[in-house]
Amino acid sequence: MAWLNSSVIQLGFSLIFLWMIYRFITKTKRKSDKGELGLPPGPRPWPVVGNLHLLGSLPHEALAKLATKYGPIMFLRLGSVPTVVVSSPAMAKEFLKTHDLIFANRPPTSAGKYMTYERRDVAQSPYGEYWRQMRKLCTMELLTPKRTESFRWVREEEVSAMVRSVWEESQHGVRLVNLRKHIFSVLLNIVCRMFAGRSYCDHQLSGGQEFSQMVAEIMHLTGVIVPGDFIPSLAFLDWGGYCRRMQAVNKVFDEFADELIDEHIERRRVKKSEKSDIVDVMLDMAEIGSAEIQVSRLHIKAIITDMLIAGVETSTTTIEWAMTELLRNPQAMSRAQEEIELKVGRDRMVRESDLVSLHYLRCVVKETLRLHAPAPLLMAHESTQGCNVGEYYIPPKTRLFVNVWAIGRDERVWEDPLEFKPERFIGSSIDVNGHHFELLSFGTGRRGCPGIYMGLSSVYLVVAQLIHCFHWNVEGDLDREETFGLTLPKKFPISAFPYWKLTTDNPS
Repeated sequence: MAWLNSSVIQLGFSLIFLWMIYRFITKTKRKSDKGELGLPPGPRPWPVVGNLHLLGSLPHEALAKLATKYGPIMFLRLGSVPTVVVSSPAMAKEFLKTHDLIFANRPPTSAGKYMTYERRDVAQSPYGEYWRQMRKLCTMELLTPKRTESFRWVREEEVSAMVRSVWEESQHGVRLVNLRKHIFSVLLNIVCRMFAGRSYCDHQLSGGQEFSQMVAEIMHLTGVIVPGDFIPSLAFLDWGGYCRRMQAVNKVFDEFADELIDEHIERRRVKKSEKSDIVDVMLDMAEIGSAEIQVSRLHIKAIITDMLIAGVETSTTTIEWAMTELLRNPQAMSRAQEEIELKVGRDRMVRESDLVSLHYLRCVVKETLRLHAPAPLLMAHESTQGCNVGEYYIPPKTRLFVNVWAIGRDERVWEDPLEFKPERFIGSSIDVNGHHFELLSFGTGRRGCPGIYMGLSSVYLVVAQLIHCFHWNVEGDLDREETFGLTLPKKFPISAFPYWKLTTDNPS
């Protein structure tokens, strides 16, 4: 009798478990007898993990392959999170323009919680009045074209220093130079001088950690996939220890940011500086006060975090890919160099005022952004309510990913999509400002990147200076292997031999 009771109990639990699986799977088929539109097509999810197992190490590629089977609008369950992935310009326009307001929210993430002060920044804050005021602060005060122009001398100075550093490390072209290291350093210095008035390349933080190491850790952790973000009931397990690492690096950053703000306050108390950096601007706003938003230390820290992430990581990735493609395509490299020599000459370095006339260089950057989208899935959006998109129903709280990597390589959109051809943009009206849905490198609509002008200014200048000052030789073939994270950098950094090519003396 005891054996029978045990068997009945086991059978009961088995039936309950099978019923739960059935309910979980059929829940994804949101089509009612009342004529309600159904969900977009997509792969059948597994219990608990949903479709997470399909993403692999390169989610943008996995999702692009799935789109060839299920179409340009696809529904998945990532853990317990309903998710839509779109991978065509038409579908991107539907979600990011026609239904922009509904999908203007950001989903909560561990990175937002632990590294941007409970999402007090602009990039990850939820849609609402707070976000509107913070974005207004950035677009009207911090990241305007006028303020970007005011930092021109900083960019020119730091890029010239980078050229000297590359030449000195190469010992007159004898040694290989790790280009990624120099690109990362110059962009980090530019961004730091913009928000803090000085660079921190050799600054020691608490525990002896170097500033650049802290920034690299922030960028890495912002881009990791945290399982608990998709399976909240298991978040306490902290698989991979990512949340613990986020809290640890945020503690180091917080001490650095407090020290930075205190230095500014003390300096302003003694003597007002003629040249104001972005922390000064925000402290001015904190002193003046506003009925709309009272700027606090937490706001300043969150904005600095955004600037470090967006201003350094995205631009580093773009520049390294641009140099990779130019080195892989000698004709494009020669044409870009000839244009600069024609407009600038060989007796001086490039100035920012020269960039407006370097049309082919701009085509090189556009083509790089098309082929190597720095944020392959953009930042996730989230629906605030249910809505109908075409013939499908999208539930509230659905996460949205736009696979701009797939769009940039779609043969229905681009001729020879895997070929690097900057010439395709000559005479073309397509830009990267969010007006053309076949090239959404910086997003569009309400949640488009507010720092696009500032970021591109550095990208153009660094690329122009590297190919104008040096001839480059590489050993072997340059690969196109990627690694997925916050951005989509090369798996292996470029190492090359630089040879000084201007008629002036070398910078050393």
